[in-house]
Amino acid sequence: MEPIKVVIIEDHQATLDGLSIGLSQESDIQVIATSLDGDEGYAIVEEMKPDVVLLDLHLPGSAGPRSMVEKFSQLKSTKLVIFSAESRMAFIQTVLAMGVQAYLLKSERVAKVSETIRRVMKGETGIVSEQVKGNWKKLTRSEDEVLRMMAKGMKYQDIADARTTSITTVRKQCETLLLKLGLDTREQLIAWAVENGYGSVDLGARGV
Repeated sequence: MEPIKVVIIEDHQATLDGLSIGLSQESDIQVIATSLDGDEGYAIVEEMKPDVVLLDLHLPGSAGPRSMVEKFSQLKSTKLVIFSAESRMAFIQTVLAMGVQAYLLKSERVAKVSETIRRVMKGETGIVSEQVKGNWKKLTRSEDEVLRMMAKGMKYQDIADARTTSITTVRKQCETLLLKLGLDTREQLIAWAVENGYGSVDLGARGV
């Protein structure tokens, strides 16, 4: 089996060197190029078509973080893993919604980065650092209320009726909660709510 080809784009030389050396020690991962600049990095990725790009968001170059993510996300043959010091939940939610497969904080060890690279190559998405998942306490009052209702086994329509809103709004709130908590499905969201003290679910009431 061929190794996973990775390009690292990071403007701090020490961080870049550490990642490159650490990942290169993994037998199934090959760092094929690195760059300190966003524009140069994009050109490299376009030409070399790696399996995974490990990308910092604040880089020298013509594009800001949002524009850069949009550009790289359009390269459909390449998985995108963000490696950033930015930990604001709203920022991370926005980035994940733009098609990024994973978001890791720079506090992560190389072992976690390599594990994430393997996971995205298997098709996983929405992967975030555990520290980010810990930010669930920053949920809004409205989101807390939705979680309590879901933990009781209430359906989307029941929640909409109880909160005098539309089912579309409830669905969007649940999608946001999935992103915030690093979960994939409604069932996982219900389980998470129960496990974290939001109530006890009636297993017979799990329909939409």
